[in-house]
Amino acid sequence: MKLLDKYSLRGFVGFVLWSLMAFLALFYIVDVVENVDNFIDRGAIWLDVLLYYLAYTPYIVVLVSPIAMLLSSNFACGSMARHREIIAVRSGGISSLRLGLPIILFGFVWSILIIVFGEFVVPKTNEIRDTIKTERIDRKRNRTTRVRNLLYQGEDGNIYSIGSLDPKRSKATDILIVSFDRNDKVERMIRAREARYEQNRWKLIDGHIYVFEGDSAVGYSTFVERRLGLRESPMELAERRADPDEMGFFELRKFIKRIVRAGGDPIRERTDLYMKLSYPFINFIILLFGVPLALRFQRSGLAMGFAQSLTIAFVYFGAIRIGQVLAYNGTLPPLLGATIANIFFGTAGIILLFSYRQ
Repeated sequence: MKLLDKYSLRGFVGFVLWSLMAFLALFYIVDVVENVDNFIDRGAIWLDVLLYYLAYTPYIVVLVSPIAMLLSSNFACGSMARHREIIAVRSGGISSLRLGLPIILFGFVWSILIIVFGEFVVPKTNEIRDTIKTERIDRKRNRTTRVRNLLYQGEDGNIYSIGSLDPKRSKATDILIVSFDRNDKVERMIRAREARYEQNRWKLIDGHIYVFEGDSAVGYSTFVERRLGLRESPMELAERRADPDEMGFFELRKFIKRIVRAGGDPIRERTDLYMKLSYPFINFIILLFGVPLALRFQRSGLAMGFAQSLTIAFVYFGAIRIGQVLAYNGTLPPLLGATIANIFFGTAGIILLFSYRQ
């Protein structure tokens, strides 16, 4: 790595660290102020609250990382412009964009690291955070209301589809349970009109059992009542429904395959699956777009650079959300909905990059 690359990267990485710490501090302050009354009312001890926010940190880092990247690129380019370092580079016959290329490449490497981080760290810490919030802080005092169209993967590997779950009445309707064999093929399917939770046990009522071998049904029977070996209570089912934020990419992909084989249409889960790859690359694309823009307005100052970064981030994240909602609704295919903002801003970034002449 050349000395010029090391110099530009050192300044940029320093701004990234400061930006991440600033955003984390801002999040902690706002969230604590907003929830301090709830913590006090529930009698939460400070250690549980501290552990809750520590477990929250990886998710927030991934969430605000693109904004920190864009803001840092503006600050780094602005700092070099104020110290006339860009003029010195250009007087040596080197394009000022050469200073920004290491920053853009860093964004690509950072995106890969965020994907790995999101696969192995964030799902586990999200699960820990949810457990602390539910069991230690809230202590399940708030009764969960009725849940519709619930999808759940049990500890036994079965997929549970519940049309309506009422935790207050310990009752569920429109039940579909799909079991899989060792080759992950559908082995058995149980449909029941109703399920009740009595004496810490689930009981299915008025159902049908289908047994499969390969792609063919080889057995069929009915029942009036049947015990179900599901350990989770209605409250636990309502609170621990399948959450893509608590799954890694491969775990979520396997979950989607099982839903499809069970006859479901996991359009939201597919969108979230593609988002797990699309979102981390925002760190790269936003620099591809932001660095040439920052170099064009090198002397705009810190305040203008900050405002410019927030405006771009606001528009970018708005486009991401719109694409995600359109995919959830079925208006766009899940892959397109998850990547449409990246396609638009990536194209704009390439145009800016190749049209920069200084």
